[in-house]
Amino acid sequence: MAYFDNANSTQVDERVIEAMLPYFREWYGTAGLELSHAQDVGAVTGMENARKIIADSLNADPKAIIFTSGQTESNNLATRGIARANKKSGRHIITTPIETQSVLKSCERLSSADYEISFLDVDEFGLINLEQLKTLIREDTVLVSIQHGNAEIGTLQPIEDIAKITKSAGILFHTDASQTYMKVPIDTEKTMVDLITIDAHLIHGPKGVGALYIRRGTRIDRLHEGGDEERRLRPGVENIPAIVGFGKAVEIWRPEDVNHIEELRLYLTQKVEKGISDIRLTGHQERRIPGLFSMLVEFIEGESMLVQLDMFGFSVSTGSACSSKTLQGSHILKAIGLPPELSHGSLRVSFSRFNTKNEIDEFIETLIPGVERLREFSPIKQGEYFANTEEDEDHHHDIPEDDW
Repeated sequence: MAYFDNANSTQVDERVIEAMLPYFREWYGTAGLELSHAQDVGAVTGMENARKIIADSLNADPKAIIFTSGQTESNNLATRGIARANKKSGRHIITTPIETQSVLKSCERLSSADYEISFLDVDEFGLINLEQLKTLIREDTVLVSIQHGNAEIGTLQPIEDIAKITKSAGILFHTDASQTYMKVPIDTEKTMVDLITIDAHLIHGPKGVGALYIRRGTRIDRLHEGGDEERRLRPGVENIPAIVGFGKAVEIWRPEDVNHIEELRLYLTQKVEKGISDIRLTGHQERRIPGLFSMLVEFIEGESMLVQLDMFGFSVSTGSACSSKTLQGSHILKAIGLPPELSHGSLRVSFSRFNTKNEIDEFIETLIPGVERLREFSPIKQGEYFANTEEDEDHHHDIPEDDW
């Protein structure tokens, strides 16, 4: 098996597992405000050590790190928590149409509660326009939420420039950096981002744990009622083993890991461009998440490629309708202006420290003939479906009974 879906999740490093085990077997106390015995002291020591490691990676104060269950909870806390705490100042939020669902759904919920949401346009590469951002900012704007890197097409947003704009306007800025954390440096002393979402399972840490960086002085409300854990912002017993694992994953991360995965992306790009015709690379090819390759293969469905590659032991992903379990194509590919018949042929390959060039060579030996074989039987190429590229994307052709 060759696992090429590391933008979805990563293999937990053995060193991370070893670091977590004592907090299941020996130090299994809790980290409450009242430390009753040595068990609790051991647990809180492990947690606070991890908090400091993670804070140092962002050049931040450890008190600014609030542990959560991961990306989704961090994004909800950032968007809805800020909106609730600052509603007297305004009810206007700015975001983009290519955010992760946890941001988009949070904004949708806020919209139903009389908040106004403005969406920035993105260009063909998925980049926002900074001048448009300036024009959308109003006196009642309380938050700008723009991801650092897009998980599907890989494009990096200019968060340093965005932060300068929001800072000068006195508006809070949140970025979801789950895909870029430890791969693209973020220094909170140099980049004036107010809230940053990060996650463990994308850097060889455990699932179910993440964090939200909150700059000192930021007004934010908690979403759940309970105790005083995590500075009263995230009540409930902390997942100490996972937090320790998160810290270990950060501690063992090396710049060489980034160089390695980016080298693999460039190697695959060269092989694909040489061996397959009628493809489009998606996202910005320079301002890009290291190790994330994405393309559109014309005339075939991404789901068909995914299934075929999986049969030969290669785990990849696609933004096609079938993959997302809906009849709607990728909202990201739609936002960058791609028609449905092209967006359904998307393929994403994402690398980790455990992948090799030999795996890519084997992958290419399977991918190229696989694409040729699928195109031979493709009804899209023959023009039977999606013939009108200007059709509304919600219109789906019925498959004739004779074709079943």
